[in-house]
Amino acid sequence: MLNFKIKKDNFLKSLSLVQGATERKGILPVLSNLLIETINNQKNGFIKISATDLEISITTYCNVNIIQDGKITINARKLYSIIKEFPESKMDEDEYIDVKETEAGLGVVSYKKIIFKLTTIPVIDYPALIEIEAKDNFNIDLKTLRLLINSVIFSSAVSEDAKRNLAGVFFVLAGDDENSFLRLVATDGHRLSLAESEITYTITSKKPESADKDKDIYDLLKAGVIIPRKILNELVKIEENGNVNISINANSIIFKLDGDVNNYNGYKTEFTSRLIEGKFPDYQSVLPKDNYKILKVKTKDLSDSIRRVSLLAEEKSHSIELNFNNNALVIKTVHTNLGEASDEIEAKYTGEPLNIKLNSRYIQDFISNIPEEQLEIKFNTVYTPLVIIPVNKGLHEQKKINLIGVFMPMRY
Repeated sequence: MLNFKIKKDNFLKSLSLVQGATERKGILPVLSNLLIETINNQKNGFIKISATDLEISITTYCNVNIIQDGKITINARKLYSIIKEFPESKMDEDEYIDVKETEAGLGVVSYKKIIFKLTTIPVIDYPALIEIEAKDNFNIDLKTLRLLINSVIFSSAVSEDAKRNLAGVFFVLAGDDENSFLRLVATDGHRLSLAESEITYTITSKKPESADKDKDIYDLLKAGVIIPRKILNELVKIEENGNVNISINANSIIFKLDGDVNNYNGYKTEFTSRLIEGKFPDYQSVLPKDNYKILKVKTKDLSDSIRRVSLLAEEKSHSIELNFNNNALVIKTVHTNLGEASDEIEAKYTGEPLNIKLNSRYIQDFISNIPEEQLEIKFNTVYTPLVIIPVNKGLHEQKKINLIGVFMPMRY
């Protein structure tokens, strides 16, 4: 029967990593549970903590003192809440949380005189985790990947009624052999965000010509794959630095985070997900190529002004109007029941006056991820897409990040 001892901080951190992969709707109760299993190797004892909702899975490893090997499934959120409420212990003191399974199938979690007894579900009922077989892979800096994902994920569709191919982020390898870019694109049909970073791409193994005709990771990335929003939301919560190792096959993707040198398999946490089937929209055709009106404005000025004016925007549409005038940008909104608001900020613009109605939240989502001090707003007519691009690259230049935001105007 399973029994191990573990420090509170280590246990709590590991549990928080896997929470997002559990199923909250309760369709299958076992999907609300974690699978915890002991692993012994020659040097250390570990537990492997896994969670899945059948579409994504997260696995992490944690050092423990193993008393007896075994496996158990326990409700993820209840276990996390219990461990969180245990008193703080000093890391240098010999104080551990004790976790064990009784012959009656109960999970007992105790610390000093505090004892919790939790019901469990038989391990045999826990579904198989998503597995991926891929011979080649590549590495990318975790900080860069977080920045790329955070720059586009808000533009992916979140509604269950949306087309499934819009409910994720499109990963594609752009450029040529000399300059390769990992490009991420997301759209919900009303806006589009694109972020790309130059990467050093190395295929770890090449299949001989006589091998099967399955696409390797290079072929898959050149064509592009759609990764579900849910797994990416969990991945960007990781605040650590280091590299992420990525493997892809025709159906799944796995992100492996660097582990400690003494860890079980060299990787501390693994995020695995099925890919979204279907074809991603032709985003290249959406990127306007004939914009001839350009306005330059300070990023902070635009963000502050939109935030102020949108206080009176309609709750459903969040609509504001951008009035482009000679060296000025006027932002307005009108609420039928509450009143109206306007603000004028300095901008460099010498084109003909034009008014464009847009969703304020869409604009704020995009520019809140721009560290550059200035941005360009490109547009053509009140009916064609409006484009926002950062200029005078600052932090993004250090990370070689390129950003583009595309927004469809609202009808008057």
